[in-house]
Amino acid sequence: MKQVDASPVEFAIYGGDINADGIVDVSDVSPVDNASLTALSGYVITDLTGDNFVDVDDVSIVDNNSFSSVGLIRP
Repeated sequence: MKQVDASPVEFAIYGGDINADGIVDVSDVSPVDNASLTALSGYVITDLTGDNFVDVDDVSIVDNNSFSSVGLIRP
């Protein structure tokens, strides 16, 4: 994805909302953690980095965003 100048609009994309409920929380951490423990690979929703492996990098993304209470903001 390429970001273009869309001033004054600001946006961001956060990873980790596995269940698509609009917020990254503990219910998103568990599936990613479980998938990393089983070394799940391929094109799966829990692969947040897109490298075809669910590992500590994916767990780190969802952990950090859940700790920060990242959520959807609608206008």
